[in-house]
Amino acid sequence: MSEAHNVFISHRHEDDARVADFKELLDGKGVQIRDASITSDNPNEARDPDYIKTQILAPGIRWAGKVVVLITPDTKNHDWVDWEVEYANQLDKPIIGVWAPGSAGCEVPEPLERYADAIVGWNSDSILDAFDGARAFEDSSGTPRSPQPVNRVGC
Repeated sequence: MSEAHNVFISHRHEDDARVADFKELLDGKGVQIRDASITSDNPNEARDPDYIKTQILAPGIRWAGKVVVLITPDTKNHDWVDWEVEYANQLDKPIIGVWAPGSAGCEVPEPLERYADAIVGWNSDSILDAFDGARAFEDSSGTPRSPQPVNRVGC
């Protein structure tokens, strides 16, 4: 019997192929990813940003058990990714950053630095440990990096 996780994969539209790669990576471990994010396979035709946030993205994030942020060279300063991380934090969802292949030296989006429960390399074991609650903070090579300056505190 395979393990399944309901996730919202926050990413840039240009990184849609990485979403499929991410699912494939975990499928190799017998883990099924049920994803609520918007991709070219599940397109969004809306144009109004408020509608997109409240009627498309927010329900997907509320449904997900955790939010994964794919870190790529242009993820930092991407308004949609920042909003998704901020919204997930408001809902107290576990937020896990995953360095995509080719992301060495990239900067982490500011909201992800603030609210991540873990940031791990492109390694299925590290990702699954983070899904299980391990608080690991790694650089893109999987080497441990400095922990977050401020931990999230539940109220």
